[in-house]
Amino acid sequence: MADERISDLIGVSAPETAVEVADRIWMAVGTANAYKVTTPEGSVMIDAGLAGDARRFHHQLSAVPGNPVRYVVLTHAHEDHIGGHRRWSREGAKVVAHRLCLQRDEQYRQLTQFRVDRAKILWGAAMNLRTDSGRVEPTPPIEADIVVDRSHTLEVGDLTFEVMHTPGAEGPDGLTVWVPELRAAFVGDLWGPIIDAFPNLFTLRGEPYRDAQQYLESLREVRDLEPEIALAGHFEPVVGKEEVREVLTRMHDGVEWVWDRVIAGMNEGKDPYTLMKEISLPDDSPLHETYGRVDWGVRAIWEGLAGWFTYRSVLDLYDTPPQAVYPDVVDLAGADALLARAEERLAAGDRLEALHLVDMVLAVDAGHVGALAAKLAALQSLCEEHGQRNFQEAGWYRAEIAQVESELESARQ
Repeated sequence: MADERISDLIGVSAPETAVEVADRIWMAVGTANAYKVTTPEGSVMIDAGLAGDARRFHHQLSAVPGNPVRYVVLTHAHEDHIGGHRRWSREGAKVVAHRLCLQRDEQYRQLTQFRVDRAKILWGAAMNLRTDSGRVEPTPPIEADIVVDRSHTLEVGDLTFEVMHTPGAEGPDGLTVWVPELRAAFVGDLWGPIIDAFPNLFTLRGEPYRDAQQYLESLREVRDLEPEIALAGHFEPVVGKEEVREVLTRMHDGVEWVWDRVIAGMNEGKDPYTLMKEISLPDDSPLHETYGRVDWGVRAIWEGLAGWFTYRSVLDLYDTPPQAVYPDVVDLAGADALLARAEERLAAGDRLEALHLVDMVLAVDAGHVGALAAKLAALQSLCEEHGQRNFQEAGWYRAEIAQVESELESARQ
């Protein structure tokens, strides 16, 4: 991935005022966008940004026409889309969310510490997150006034707001707001945070797999509306009927290509690891792997359809992982022999195989200097090749390399 794509994703230069991006549509820019659509009888907000952006968004959007805000529609439960909604609800705006958004929000609250700890590992350095080990309390739950299942229609002034369930690249609770009079579709993260990035059917931060079939159906449903402007949760709107159609089609066709080949491979009896190696996008595909990765998506589809048992070994069924016999392997082969083979693998470019071998040694002797040095070299080599193509992968490599560097420094003292 190009360096600028990572920086674009984690650092947005925000205008000092809300921007009128189309007739009667105003946008506040932050980590995620919030929109205000105005009518003579009030306005509708779509998303509300991060909690840290809430005050600024409220100030900017209150300064533009269309007050009061009658409704705030939350496109899905991620914090960068819901964080500021209470500022508007306290002023009388009704909150609209999908039923699964409320369920998902509750799951996030139950796993607050788990999720924060993982966020520190993946994004701590890039997003200046606190790295101490203090406990984090859950945020208050979303309190929705209108709960959507399949669809819901809001009539405000001279505009119609058709709230549609469109599960997509960021989860099963996705909503799209269609305003036919403006030919405008507010799609949230339907296609993901970045146009032309293969979507996160699996995410390193840890969430349920995203359903590829639902994702494809949602893209088709929005495409069939023939919007003339699509306003996403991140970055600039896509303007022009053909331009919007092309974006939706590119995303659809890339995921469908992968889906079809996973299904074919499963019917041929292939396990997920084989398919992860075999399946890639066509050479002429415009999609890149800035955010999601194809091989992660392959595994997410396979396991989402079949679960984690691959029918390869009875060992998969029980609670004893391969690491349980690492000490036996080290005892039989010797740490020096395993390290020598790991270094041979590393020299041959087999970084992953080398990591397997050094992890055996480190399972017995966590401070083994040679094994730590070999692990660091393997991680640095992998990071150099892969660590700048994917935002999440880059965060993991940063954290892993820093950890091993610290352990190696301690071991050498």
